[in-house]
Amino acid sequence: MTSSLRQLTLALYHNPRAEFASYHAGPNAEALAAMVRWADETVPWYVYLWGGPATGKSHLLQAALRLAGNAERTTMYVPLAEVVTHGPGVLEGLETIDVVCIDDLDVIAGRRDWELGLFVLFNLLHAAGRALAVSAKAAPAALPFVLPDLASRLSSGLVYQLKELDDAAKAAALQAAAQRRGMALPDVVTTYLLRRLPRDMTALLGALETLDRASLSAGRPVSVPFVRETLKLDDEAP
Repeated sequence: MTSSLRQLTLALYHNPRAEFASYHAGPNAEALAAMVRWADETVPWYVYLWGGPATGKSHLLQAALRLAGNAERTTMYVPLAEVVTHGPGVLEGLETIDVVCIDDLDVIAGRRDWELGLFVLFNLLHAAGRALAVSAKAAPAALPFVLPDLASRLSSGLVYQLKELDDAAKAAALQAAAQRRGMALPDVVTTYLLRRLPRDMTALLGALETLDRASLSAGRPVSVPFVRETLKLDDEAP
């Protein structure tokens, strides 16, 4: 399993989305600055991010690992939602890694074996002078941990709530993402996407990528009719 995690981590270095430059902070500027510093200097040694879906938790963790890896530190990304079925043994030995990011922490809350494994890893990483960042859907005190000592440890570092972007910030994020792609995105199309698609950044950026590829393939500009056709949205033009 460790080799699979290593491959998953290495893939981040080739993922253009896994960069701080592509994270539109909006109300989360303080958390962004903290994660950049953590990845660059590993100060403080431990950071906890929490927030709802599509608030950028995974983005920040992955960008931090990429920056740390580029500085020739060893890194490991642990997406618990994907590896939880393999058991807490996947955490063994991670204390030898310089920079560790654990995503989706909430999926193991209430599972004593996992909580114990994480508690042990937390202490080992701290003792070894490593760096740890984790993410979850809720603050440490709001998760149903069965080990009080783990909840206490997880609350001991910097804790940041990531807030959802408002529509204006989402529109700005879409425009910035389109600009990075060299893609012309008219304001009317941005407005249409926000009106017709789920208003989370994961879905919106995924749609933008689809539109960019389709536009290049078809040699057509991105217009509302093109968006409707490509994304199979059955409605009238706004």
